[in-house]
Amino acid sequence: MKQNTLSSIKNTVKVVMGLLPFCLFTLSLLTSCHDNGEWDAPSTEIGMAAYGNQNIQPTNLKTIAEVKTLFQNEINNNGLRMVKEPMQIRGIVTGNDEGGNIYNSLYIQDNTGAIAISLAQSGLYGAFSVGQCVLIELQDLYIGGYGKQAQIGTTYTNPNKVGATPQVGRMSRYIWQSHYRLVSPVDGLIAAPIEVKWNFNSLNIADDCAKLITLKGVELAEANGTAVFAPSDGSVQLTANCANRIIKGVGNVVLRTSTYADFAKQVLPTGLVDITGVATRYNDTWQILMRTANDIKESSTEPAPVATPSGTGTQADPYNVAGVAAYTQGLAADQQSSSAVYAKGIIVSISDIDTTGSFGNATYLISDYADGSTGTFQVYRGYGLNGEKFNKPGATIIKVGDVVLIKGKVVNYKGNTPQFAQGSTIVTIQ
Repeated sequence: MKQNTLSSIKNTVKVVMGLLPFCLFTLSLLTSCHDNGEWDAPSTEIGMAAYGNQNIQPTNLKTIAEVKTLFQNEINNNGLRMVKEPMQIRGIVTGNDEGGNIYNSLYIQDNTGAIAISLAQSGLYGAFSVGQCVLIELQDLYIGGYGKQAQIGTTYTNPNKVGATPQVGRMSRYIWQSHYRLVSPVDGLIAAPIEVKWNFNSLNIADDCAKLITLKGVELAEANGTAVFAPSDGSVQLTANCANRIIKGVGNVVLRTSTYADFAKQVLPTGLVDITGVATRYNDTWQILMRTANDIKESSTEPAPVATPSGTGTQADPYNVAGVAAYTQGLAADQQSSSAVYAKGIIVSISDIDTTGSFGNATYLISDYADGSTGTFQVYRGYGLNGEKFNKPGATIIKVGDVVLIKGKVVNYKGNTPQFAQGSTIVTIQ
């Protein structure tokens, strides 16, 4: 009898102790009520303390643009370097793995730039939803480039490649856990895309890569009512298990979709669309990464002006930009023209001119219209006037707005980026 009584008392104590946290929580809510009867707004940081390293503080806060400048050499040359001093960045998450199209990566941006974070971790969209602000301690991490895309990660050397050089690799979740902290947004940081109408000429591929964008009023070249985003049946050439889809009239830009994306087997929408995604780069080609199927919508934007292909590709009758694009797209993937052709256009953007290095070439875009609205065509690592190198003293340096006549072989690079192959020359500049 005494034993039963003692047991009852113990059970009663357990119940009371179990209710105690709830009672204290309820009391705290009651005491947080204002005199006017209104409740205190809950903290925006509730739950954030469960993630990351709460000891990180912005003691040497840098903008993303400042960090990219500090590591510009490593980024441009696909190298890497360790951050050896306390240094932090703060940014808004704009891209995660929610739709399966972004793999082992996060993309963040602030008001100055954007950068990729390479992680050996899945399910990132739980803690790092789009719009979540994150403070990152960079010390002891590595910053470098892959295809000139700026990345944060750790060092990795391919064990299956003889003579492989170290590159930025995916950091483990344990390393990452000690290097970030979730925080509330500041400085007006929001995950709003930059609106780009028809083409990318308003963007700078070095400064704006990895930003969230919406490309408005465009059409997917392969959308025929049955083609899907990323088939795995061999009907489309894949690179790293991804399909690159051509966007009509927009040079050096592709819509890149993984065969593992949740929407990989969905049919490409026909007609004009607006595409939202992270605008990454691989060397001089923009690659738009949609995050979910909701990132592509029917467009109400007026279609881009159309330039009619003209010319025969000779010096006396050069192609216009629409003409050389049509000719090059008629070549097989990676096929190069058997002989040089001539094309004339207006320089609308320049991604690189080597005036001080050993190459002396330039990569830029030409169009039939100064605003690039009718489409662009890339000149990849071409030389200057009469084949002159741009690093030669006194060389004529090209600029946006120049009308150039170009001679060179063209190539349908990867089947989705028609361009003048390396080594073309400028015949005239106006």
